[in-house]
Amino acid sequence: MFRWGFSRDPLWSEFNRLDRRMNDLLYSLTGSRQPVSGQVWSPGRIFPLLNVKKVEDAFVVMAEIPGMKTEDLEIKVEGDTVSLKGERKAEDPAADASYHRRERTSGTFQRSLTLPTRVDADQVKANYQNGVLMVTLPIEKAAEPKQITVSTN
Repeated sequence: MFRWGFSRDPLWSEFNRLDRRMNDLLYSLTGSRQPVSGQVWSPGRIFPLLNVKKVEDAFVVMAEIPGMKTEDLEIKVEGDTVSLKGERKAEDPAADASYHRRERTSGTFQRSLTLPTRVDADQVKANYQNGVLMVTLPIEKAAEPKQITVSTN
C-alpha cells in the first residue's frame, strides 16, 4: 500500500499556507482564535442596518437606529456618497443593578455607501420616527439620463 506524504507534497504545503492565512484573516476580523460559527459578516456585526431603494427620481435610505436622539446623528452627502454617523450613549446602570445579559452596544458608529448616481445635496431630507431614520436623496438633474431624438436631413 502506498502512503501519501501530505507534508512533503508542494500542493499540500500551499493548502496549509492558505489555511493559516485564512485563519489569520478571520482572527483579524473577529479577534478570536476559536473557530468561527456562522457567518463572519452577520447582520449583528454591522450597525446600523440599512435598506436602500430607488423611488421615482430619488434614493431612499432607511436605517434602524432605535434609542437615538436626532442631535446625536450626522448625515453627510458628497457627490454619490452618503455617510451616516452617530453616537449611541451608554445607559447609566443603577447603583444596585447587576446585568444578567448585556447585548446592546454603545459608542460611535459610521456607515458610508456609494449610490449609482450623484444626488442633489441641497434637496436631501431626513426624518426620524419610531427608531427608523429615513433619508430621501433626490437624484441630481444632470445625472438623470436624457432622451435624444435623432433627426434626418
